[in-house]
Amino acid sequence: MGGGMWACISVLENSIPVAQSIEKATIIQVALLGAGLIFLCGRIWGKGNASEVNPEWRDCCLLMPALVVLMGWVILMFLTDLNIRAIGRKPIAQVVQTLWLVPSVISFFNGWVWAVLLIPVGSQLCFALGYGGARWGVLRGGAGYSCRNLLVICLLFFGSCAVYQSHLYAVKYPAPESSEYLYFRDYQAHTWGNKLTGLRDEPTLLLTQNWPRLDGATAGLPLYASAFYALTRFPDDICPEDYLENQGTIEAYQNILNGNADLIFVAQPSTAQKQLAEASGVKLVYTPFAREAFVFIVNQNNPVSSLSDVQIRGIFSGRITHWNEVGGEAIDIKPWQRPENSGSQTAMLAKVMKETKLMPAQTTSVATAMGEMVDIVAEYRNTHNAIGYTFRYYATQMHSNKEIKLLAINDVAPTVENIRNGSYPYTVDVYMVTREHPTAETQKLVDWFLSPQGQQLVQDVGYVPLYPAAK
Repeated sequence: MGGGMWACISVLENSIPVAQSIEKATIIQVALLGAGLIFLCGRIWGKGNASEVNPEWRDCCLLMPALVVLMGWVILMFLTDLNIRAIGRKPIAQVVQTLWLVPSVISFFNGWVWAVLLIPVGSQLCFALGYGGARWGVLRGGAGYSCRNLLVICLLFFGSCAVYQSHLYAVKYPAPESSEYLYFRDYQAHTWGNKLTGLRDEPTLLLTQNWPRLDGATAGLPLYASAFYALTRFPDDICPEDYLENQGTIEAYQNILNGNADLIFVAQPSTAQKQLAEASGVKLVYTPFAREAFVFIVNQNNPVSSLSDVQIRGIFSGRITHWNEVGGEAIDIKPWQRPENSGSQTAMLAKVMKETKLMPAQTTSVATAMGEMVDIVAEYRNTHNAIGYTFRYYATQMHSNKEIKLLAINDVAPTVENIRNGSYPYTVDVYMVTREHPTAETQKLVDWFLSPQGQQLVQDVGYVPLYPAAK
């Protein structure tokens, strides 16, 4: 039943059109409801068996599976040095996964490995508490109660160990804290609590037919989705989302080259993307419409507040390896990168590294949908010695984090004014990209973004407009 409730939560997570912040609260409520239902089932079953002899021994039987899973988890975490991904390769884990097939399957598809522990242990304990009822207030009464009390003590002990291990895991493997990722449904008009930015006045452009198909970089979605819903009108038999995608920089370039998109919103193309366009025989038109800053991020407690461009290149080429070499503490530098051909990585190579070779990126192993383990570029983790890079919009608007600070470059901070006047060294343009000879509607949308109303939306979303905004 616990697996069933979690399956419902997984379906809820992917189907109900609510913003992510609202969704999390809803999922917690559903989880609590599931725990209550399991407790109620145990209570009903306990009342139906109230006349049985020595029911305390059945309490022991109900507690035992939870204890076995909890003990197994603690031992496996110890044997794998807290590496959860390696647990699945241990023979004992395969036995646990077989016994708890539903949680294991849900964990695999949901991507949340803690489900293997929490579903069986939580479900079993809720049912046992409901079944025992008032007996849990009885501490003495024979061998059965003594056995049950011993099991409870063991559960508390191993539960405390699991909590402590989770703390150690969070320290050793901190979650990504500047992820270039967002939830697409947060920027859909029908989503309850969506994050779309509205226009200040009536739109100066309305598209009622031949709607352009939009795609772009992750950070561009809040901007072009807001414009899309404000400027388009669809009949009831056409789904607006058929014309709105957010595949990221790499796929967006692929889509416009393949004719699957009419207009994309991206950073400048990488060398590989330019070569692909030439090989495809497709001429692309790049129209800058906003300015953005390419920024370097560190932990808030890092004493370093500014680096020179020479120091940045030294760090990411591997020549500078300790923070005390650039005015910081005597600890190793942990540099983080972004995937090849992503907007951030392209900007890093073009604007920062230039002729200097970038050191190999740190990777992490993840499971594919086919169950294979592959290495991908690891996300930035905000440890005390970390340094990473991203676009200013990610760090200050999409994934604002008080524990992260933006570094000045050559003593120039990435403020709006410094981005606008170009004094910040790593200022980049944001582009609208079309194929040569776009449709009339596509060109109208491009022109609208360059208009005062379009530039006002650019500013309201959080970018720096390239041209004067409406007053």
